[in-house]
Amino acid sequence: MGASDSPTARPAARLATGLDPDCLVFSCAETAAGAQASFPGAADLYGAMLSRVCPRTRAVATLFPAYSYRRPAPRRLTGPDGPGLRALADWFGELDETYRRFPPTVLCETTDLRLGGNVLHYRENGAVRVLYETHRLSDLKMIEAIGLDGDRVDEHLAADGLYFLLCSVGSFNYGHWLVDDLPRLEGFFVLRRLHPGRTITILLPAYGAHMDEVRRRMIALYLGADEGWRAVFYDRERVYAVPRLYFATPCSQQPYGKSPEAVAAVRTRLLRQTRVARAESALRRITSPGSGRRLFVDRSGARGRTLVNRSDVVSAVERRGFEVIDPERYSPRQQIVKFARARVVVGLAGAAMVNTIFCPPQARILYIAPDRGWTDPFFWDLAAVCGHPYAAVHGRWSDREDTIARRDFSLSVPDLEAALDAL
Repeated sequence: MGASDSPTARPAARLATGLDPDCLVFSCAETAAGAQASFPGAADLYGAMLSRVCPRTRAVATLFPAYSYRRPAPRRLTGPDGPGLRALADWFGELDETYRRFPPTVLCETTDLRLGGNVLHYRENGAVRVLYETHRLSDLKMIEAIGLDGDRVDEHLAADGLYFLLCSVGSFNYGHWLVDDLPRLEGFFVLRRLHPGRTITILLPAYGAHMDEVRRRMIALYLGADEGWRAVFYDRERVYAVPRLYFATPCSQQPYGKSPEAVAAVRTRLLRQTRVARAESALRRITSPGSGRRLFVDRSGARGRTLVNRSDVVSAVERRGFEVIDPERYSPRQQIVKFARARVVVGLAGAAMVNTIFCPPQARILYIAPDRGWTDPFFWDLAAVCGHPYAAVHGRWSDREDTIARRDFSLSVPDLEAALDAL
């Protein structure tokens, strides 16, 4: 969730991994039929790929249908650069007009493939073939493709295993895990109906003890009483030969496309597992519109993109009755409850603010963003999917050199107070 490219950017002739685009194949006929030109260069790429479909893969079920929706213009953009913010709002409008239709999410079964990094591939007549849904042109900056330069195998998975791959290029990030990966766990319930009583192994790329444990806990919460599964975090630097594998095609097109049904599935299933959140959500429906908790979502300095004048901002929100929280200090279940209880949420644009999917549609959300040059439409799109009017207050970058996604910034307290008053 960093700075995005201009919508008019053209794709490179060759992929970032050095792979010829002619090696890309659609996973199955159903994904080829559902392909939509939902990012720059997609129309030309898909036109060339229509006849290239993996013969080893079949569609098992549609998890989420194709989707199309409008994103309302920002309700309010506040900050020191008025003309720049107006240009940003105009750009959001262009994105809404250009990228509005997105493909379905399909549960697939495939055979005799290789898993390397976060990419699925195989050999055909001596040439590499890569499943496009795991190597999308729009994801190139984050793709980890291991073993494409030869028929390499570091480990063979058991032929009698029941494996379900759950990953994306953003699996290391809590926010992307919530909206890109976790919804595809709906495929587990299809597999449970097809294979009652069997243990389902959920394969996930390893990203360190903390993030791995977060994902394991959220899977357990999502699956509820079903105990017939195990999570295996595989080494991203190894290539695995998989005799048979299930996987779900993407349910999002970042940064400006997220399946509303996929987001709703996560919200519904996880709230169902948190009784306190359900009770408070029901209570808010019969109390005054202004009731509910106020949260200010802080951001760890270790992650970058933090506030230079944090103490002034925190003092300002505390004077208005906000509870200041750092979501990293809470378990996944506790985070869900915190946000489900909230009526007003203000926070720094980052992974933790994706928890707003658990807020009710009538909640008021305000995003704190860096300089208006940080043109990331992720949260504008997320607000539309969740039914939240989008409002943001922008600051100014500091002089410290860093990537745009990590550069610290300062925020005008009067601008913040004006934005709060306008909620």
